[in-house]
Amino acid sequence: MRDLPAHGGPVGSLTGGLLERLQNSARTPAVTAADGARTPAIVFAATAERAAAGLARRGVHPGDVVAVLVPPSPERLLAVFTSMAAGAVVLPLEGADPVAAAEVLTSTDTRMLLAAEALAPDALALADRSRVRQVVAFGQAPETTPFDELLLPGPEGAEPDRAAGEAEGGLLTYGADARSVRTVVHGQEELLARFRALDAELVLTPEDTVALDAAMPEHDQVVLAAVALWRGASVVASPGAQPSELAALGVTVQGSPTPARIG
Repeated sequence: MRDLPAHGGPVGSLTGGLLERLQNSARTPAVTAADGARTPAIVFAATAERAAAGLARRGVHPGDVVAVLVPPSPERLLAVFTSMAAGAVVLPLEGADPVAAAEVLTSTDTRMLLAAEALAPDALALADRSRVRQVVAFGQAPETTPFDELLLPGPEGAEPDRAAGEAEGGLLTYGADARSVRTVVHGQEELLARFRALDAELVLTPEDTVALDAAMPEHDQVVLAAVALWRGASVVASPGAQPSELAALGVTVQGSPTPARIG
């Protein structure tokens, strides 16, 4: 094993090359919840890659929209990274307005929804009001496909080739008012440009721990997490954690709403 090289960046998409980079490093960054529950970054990245293959086997094609209904947490970040690794356009949903959520699901022709176990009933209700055909839930929830099933190997020789379509993915955000729901797609070119800007600005090292912040736009949170993991830094993926919790986790960089060093 060797240390991470100082330069370079993702290839084609925010997730492109991350697993290989972590596999070739002696560093041990992690994705951590506010309660301290820790997932090694290499396990996080490997899980995203395996689950992405599972999405592809279930009919998700590059450029398809995959929605995510998960509260701020490592699971939400995993769902987003998984969908991006499949070449999908990720649609993180806000649970406060189910009417707007159902409208954006329908207008984007979303057919797959990843949900937290506790929000599975909400996800199923949204599926009934849209064109969503399958709800994948973390944990065990009636009428859903367990996320763990995405990790099962497919038939020998039947693994999908996703590399050619990864650059088609991105992240979709939306806003609603009394008249309409408006959507904005942040494509891979935009996300990678933001990656390079944050990377140059923050100069993260494996000694850093980065805390995501709910005050940041969703696409900036995802890019910040990608920068951190690429540079061997750890990520606290629970926006809204209390200052005492962040201090206990050794956080050195926080996005609120602009990523900056603290302390």
